Amino acid sequence: MRFSIVSFCLVLFLFLGSALFAHAGFVYSVVDDAAGNMLYGFSADDATGELTLLSGFPIATGFNGGGNTNLEHIAFDPVNKFLYVANRGSSNISVYSVDQATGALTPAPFSPITSVASQRTLKVHPSGSPLIVGADSFASFVITPTSATPAPGSPYALPTGVSPAASALSPDGTYYYAGGNSGNFFAGYTINASTGEMTAIAGNPFDSGASNPVPVDVDSTGRLWVFGSRQAVVRAYTLASGVPTAVTGSPFAYGETGFASVAKVHPNGNFLILPNRTRAYAVSAAIGGSGAATTLTTVAGSPFGTSGSTSLAAAYNTAGTYLYVVNAGSRNITKFVVDTSTGVLSGATVLPANTMGTAGSNSGIVYVPYAAASAPISIGGRILKANGSAVAYARVTIDGPNGFTASTLSNSLGYYSFENVLSNRSYTITVQSKLAAFSPASLTPSGNVTDFDITETAPAGFSGSRR
Repeated sequence: MRFSIVSFCLVLFLFLGSALFAHAGFVYSVVDDAAGNMLYGFSADDATGELTLLSGFPIATGFNGGGNTNLEHIAFDPVNKFLYVANRGSSNISVYSVDQATGALTPAPFSPITSVASQRTLKVHPSGSPLIVGADSFASFVITPTSATPAPGSPYALPTGVSPAASALSPDGTYYYAGGNSGNFFAGYTINASTGEMTAIAGNPFDSGASNPVPVDVDSTGRLWVFGSRQAVVRAYTLASGVPTAVTGSPFAYGETGFASVAKVHPNGNFLILPNRTRAYAVSAAIGGSGAATTLTTVAGSPFGTSGSTSLAAAYNTAGTYLYVVNAGSRNITKFVVDTSTGVLSGATVLPANTMGTAGSNSGIVYVPYAAASAPISIGGRILKANGSAVAYARVTIDGPNGFTASTLSNSLGYYSFENVLSNRSYTITVQSKLAAFSPASLTPSGNVTDFDITETAPAGFSGSRR
């Protein structure tokens, strides 16, 4: 009996311990209200996907919405860890620093950003800059940890026939597409990440052949996906130097007609799942083939009901196991479990109607992954030749997020050290010496590191290791 009790206590301890130390991501949505925008934040349980309103929310942005239903009035920058919220009625953008350990938000020092009229869509370059706004014109802002500055030439006039409702960036940030509010055309630009400048792609704008083409995503293979909600179709394009060419089977039948809505290609690249703003459901379709031979086939059981009103935008958790659909009319969120092998949605749970207030309408949703809190640490080790001897007085440089960089010299025994570096961040260390050649070495330390030795590049291309 004693053994059974001990075993039970051990199992209970392990269970409670795993629950206590389980990490949760965060889901944010903004309610656009002409009387004042409200920002809601929820923790998203990793094990169940269930949402819980975070302490301290909702947060009033202090500025007004436009009294409209918009698709992408919120965006997250994982590099600078900024959350951007469009205040359409005030023609500005609130900016918050996100604590990815707790979900708490702190206004950024340069918030708000004075923007352009009738903002409808926000996108952040994968490098963290620029921030691009689609509105009655296009605006681009160069972002640093402490500032937002209009890019040269910004704002840019809309091409004839283009009115953005949503936008899509290629994974490398080279190409940007926007459209869908009206007309048959969508716009395409190349993005200069250094200056923030937007340059029209040859042939811009592009005729989709039907009204309200909504660019929703550019996948990892370089295909552009455009939702034709008014025709209940999805168009797929290959991109050559950014110029879109429709694939052979495009357009593909997709659900029923309705107003514009947005989501992204599933993280595994195999499914396109979009809510239907008019029909209160989500359609899931499997992506097959490649290039011009791309196919899109509705999965079994689709569409899947949201039990909400005006289901207009969706976001996945990092693993793609949960899909969160925001219902603008009922001001709540539907969570689906995603079968990542079939694309089937199940286990729908819906927050109560008016969870996010009784006025206004939700205008976008984002998922922000959990990240462990940072603390000051030190990183050090030795600079060594291939035979193990020390390399003295080498220039050692460390580069990290948000433009962080520092440099030092190794001492006479080859030792180097950097103090007050933040933990749980990714860094690259480079070494310059007249005595030997070195390849960059990378690490993501969770605590103090004293033995990150970097050895002279061997013929096989060895760079550095942590012993």
